[in-house]
Amino acid sequence: MYLNLRALYLILAATLIIPAARAESDGKDAETAWAEIDRSIAAGQWSTADSLITEAIASRPGDATNVMLLSNLGMIRHYAGNDSLALATLSMAHDAAPLSVTILANRAAVLTSMGRVAEAVDDYDCIELLDSTYSDTYLYRGLIRLYSGNFEDALADLQKREKLSPRNEDSLFAMASFYTITENYENAISYYTQLIRSKPMAEYYAGRALCALQLDRLVDASEDIADGLDLDPDYSELYLCRAILNKKRYCTDDARTDADRAIALGINPARIKSLLGF
Repeated sequence: MYLNLRALYLILAATLIIPAARAESDGKDAETAWAEIDRSIAAGQWSTADSLITEAIASRPGDATNVMLLSNLGMIRHYAGNDSLALATLSMAHDAAPLSVTILANRAAVLTSMGRVAEAVDDYDCIELLDSTYSDTYLYRGLIRLYSGNFEDALADLQKREKLSPRNEDSLFAMASFYTITENYENAISYYTQLIRSKPMAEYYAGRALCALQLDRLVDASEDIADGLDLDPDYSELYLCRAILNKKRYCTDDARTDADRAIALGINPARIKSLLGF
């Protein structure tokens, strides 16, 4: 079965937003420091940003905004690839501000990227208790549960997310992914159709095409593949789709050509073998 990996990627990356934590200041030195921090973050200069924030915290002990600076520092360390230090930093921030949803959400995202999903779910549970309207809780906890095989709780979470953010792209994509993974292809197609209507993208055409192939709707799949390739002629999943389509049409040579193209564009050969047998 096709698993759309973008859904899992959302867990690891989509919420990793560094929130603003800026104090009012009368001094030009403070304004300059904030500007330097902003520039280094915007440029992805994580080591520089780390040093600047560390200096800012040390220079203003006891300042009320330091806890959010600490949260920012945790995320910068995550971006820099130092998840263990990021987690320790965010845990310090959480200890200082245990009711902060932002800090818990940041820590949950880092825990997820480390593969410590049970602990991430614990943090999302705490967020739900603190603010039941924080819709990202249901999206990312739902996706964790989905990819862990807990389909009942995953559906409950993703439906809550959809209710709170009904036309949000990530909500629709999560539901499409849920129904694809659980093999309810009709429902998955309906969500991919909503996505395509609002924002046509190659990956959405590929998702809908794969569902159509599962239902042996070869004409529909062929049209989606063509439309997707018009948008992105190098999107690997579409060549995988066309390989499956050609195999179903007994065009074995064409299927092999498309499979080779899919592999060249990054599809795992083991996945090709499992779906196509060659």
